[in-house]
Parts: sequence; C-alpha cells; structure tokens
Amino acid sequence: MQYDAVILAGGENSSELKKIAPYDNEALIIIGNYPMIYYVYSALRATPAISNIIVSGPVEALRNILPREDKLFFVEGGENAIDSFAHAVKILEGKGLSDKVLVVPTDVPFITSEAIEDFLTCCEASKADFYYPLTCKEVNERKYPGVVRTYVRLKEGVFTGGNLFLVRSELISACLEMGVKLFYRRKNPLAMARLFGVSLVWKYLLGRLSIQMAEKRFYEVVGIRGKGIISSYAEVGVDVDKPCDLQLAQEYLGGINFSR
Repeated sequence: MQYDAVILAGGENSSELKKIAPYDNEALIIIGNYPMIYYVYSALRATPAISNIIVSGPVEALRNILPREDKLFFVEGGENAIDSFAHAVKILEGKGLSDKVLVVPTDVPFITSEAIEDFLTCCEASKADFYYPLTCKEVNERKYPGVVRTYVRLKEGVFTGGNLFLVRSELISACLEMGVKLFYRRKNPLAMARLFGVSLVWKYLLGRLSIQMAEKRFYEVVGIRGKGIISSYAEVGVDVDKPCDLQLAQEYLGGINFSR
C-alpha cells in the first residue's frame, strides 16, 4: 500500500532551544551537517511505502534545503498545526489523495525509514480510522540511555506517545483536530485522559487503564476508531524540543552524511 505524507514544518523554535540554536523555525536548526527537517524528509523518502510528500512551512527557506523531485511539494504553513495540515491536504487532494495519510512533525530527526515502515505495517494489520504510536520506556532508554521523556503507566506497561500519526483520508476533517490535540498533550498524561472524561482519568490514576479501554472511549467520544500501535523503535518516541534533546541529536546524528 502507498501513502502520502505531510511534514509539519511550521513550528516556532522554543525559547529554551533558541538560546543555543538561534533559528526562528525549528525545522532549520542545524544538527550535524543538515537542518533538522532534512533528516525527516530523508527517512520518509527512503521508505518504499511513501509516495507524495508535502512540506507545510516557510516555503522559500525549505525549498533551498530540500532537493527538487517530482513527488515533493511545498505549501505555506498556517497559524497552527491544524491549519498547516489543512493547507497540505488541499495540495494532496489535487493530486489524488492516498487512502491514508501519514503526518510527521519536523522535530523528529531520529526517525528512520525502518521505524516508519514498521509503523505502517503494524497499522495495516488493524482496521481503524486513526493510528497513534506508543513506545516503551525500556525501548527508549535502551536505544538512547539517559533520554528524558514523559511517560504514562498503562496496564500493558510504561509508554511515551509517538511523534507521528496515520489518518484515514475520508475522515481527515473529523480526525484532524483530535489528532493535533493528542499530539500536543502527549507530554501530559492527565491532559490526555481529560479529553475522554473523568472515568478514564480515574482508571489512569489507579493504574487500571489499558490501551483497549482508551480506544473504546475514543470511539464513544468522537465516533472515530482509534488504534494505539506499540512500536519497537525508540526513534518514533524521541523528539527535539529541549537543549538536552538537541545535544542527544548532535551526539547520535552528527556524523551522518546523506548522498544526494
């Protein structure tokens, strides 16, 4: 199966990061030899299942960074992630939208084609409208010792939310706002649970909340079939939004050289 992908590259550089990486847009932060977005683009383009890639962000700057190719398109970002994704979808609709669309932020330079392919393969095994990855604490710390993440304890284990999601094209409008809400709350487990009501909060606080319970409540609240995908790739669950994250990225990615 082929998928179109959207890179959300309109995010402003956080004040913390800006102190050591003085760029207005986080996509432009240099890690090793390349801007951060180049790692994300390269992983997507190396993934056989990915067809068109739309980059939503500061077009002029991004065109100068990324290579020219037939299946890479640019659109100006919006005022927020929802608007930026909506702009990208309009471009994709004119080119024949894939059945499902993969959405990836620009602050995940650790992401690899293997991690993306694995996530998509796992998604294909389940019938749902919206897919969201989770990675185990043990997996993250084994791959990146000392990495600082926000974790949530579920019945199945201790997880952090992933940094991409897959959405069925027919339900993009319905899924989009919820997808972005989940993404921005991934570092705050209680805020995540509050989206779905008090009973879910209590189950979470008592350590009784399971992935299946969350999926069921997700459907009851928004009428969308959500699916939590446990990924065995730490690259899915580690992003760059703090100075220590950038230091980690420089350590692990600084020696990479892409052949064009």
